[in-house]
Amino acid sequence: MLFAHLLSFLSLSVLFSAAHALPTVPIPSLLSTRGTPAEISTFLFAHNSIRSAHNASDLTWSPDLAEKAELWADNCLFQRTEGLLSDAPYGELHAAATGPFPIPTAISQFTQDQAEYDPAQPTYTHWTQIVWKATTQVGCARSQCVNLLGPTTGVATYYVCLYDPAGNIIGQAP
Repeated sequence: MLFAHLLSFLSLSVLFSAAHALPTVPIPSLLSTRGTPAEISTFLFAHNSIRSAHNASDLTWSPDLAEKAELWADNCLFQRTEGLLSDAPYGELHAAATGPFPIPTAISQFTQDQAEYDPAQPTYTHWTQIVWKATTQVGCARSQCVNLLGPTTGVATYYVCLYDPAGNIIGQAP
């Protein structure tokens, strides 16, 4: 009987130790999406409405950029990718909020800094990336992330949009 208890204890100890030794795979995103056809149309419409007001041609959707955006958004890190997604220099914009945060609101959030742009002394902003004339493609993704905006903020919707070719090139105008 003592042997059976000892064997049970050792078996549980081995299982417990093995479970703690296994690497854990974080799953920070509750929901992610590169978008349905309707959402893709909404992303494009929101971008292209802004671009057309500034004589920039329409962007086209890039599934490749959307996939890369999804990879980043799923990490739930509200920061620039710093080239971690590719060797290619993509333009990128990030937006996040708790509560209702539909695509048009996220894209309009990118343009709030338009008033800061002075052609005589150009600075590069979210808005300049959207209207950058050399940019031809965009791909965006959305994730639902817990505490993205702080330790007690709850679930936030996080958008990542990537642009190719990248804008905001020093010495050039949008």
